[in-house]
Amino acid sequence: MKIIFTLLLLFFNLILSQGQEIKKISTGGYHYQLGDDFLNISDLDRVLESNEEAHRLLYDARQYRGISQILGFAGGALIGYQLGNLIAGKDFDNVQGFLGAGLIAIAIPINIRQTRKIETAVDLYNSGLNPSSEPSAQLSFISTGTSIGLSLRF
Repeated sequence: MKIIFTLLLLFFNLILSQGQEIKKISTGGYHYQLGDDFLNISDLDRVLESNEEAHRLLYDARQYRGISQILGFAGGALIGYQLGNLIAGKDFDNVQGFLGAGLIAIAIPINIRQTRKIETAVDLYNSGLNPSSEPSAQLSFISTGTSIGLSLRF
């Protein structure tokens, strides 16, 4: 009986997990939620595999993400190194400082483009969900005079 109940719960969970919409949580950056689970970028990649165009947009966004992170890190390192020299009493090298600021200035629009591509991919995925794919299963509790049970209707 326990095995049947467990299999019934797993089956019901599978039915409800299909066709769920990805929600954007606006806490800065990109945070997405599918049901009760928060998705990182690789989880989002796994979910969007079912929609080819959305998956391609997410792949492009991941490329932009890598470029943006490399440029931002290099620019921050150059500025940080020069600020460390300035605090230590050494001269500020304008070339390295402005080069670092330029790299960060280039990384910001790339990061914005990456965020827009991720949002477009999620919107495309959500619009591709078929409203008729809502689960037609209905779980209800049944109680009679002598017993209590669950009913699963399709």
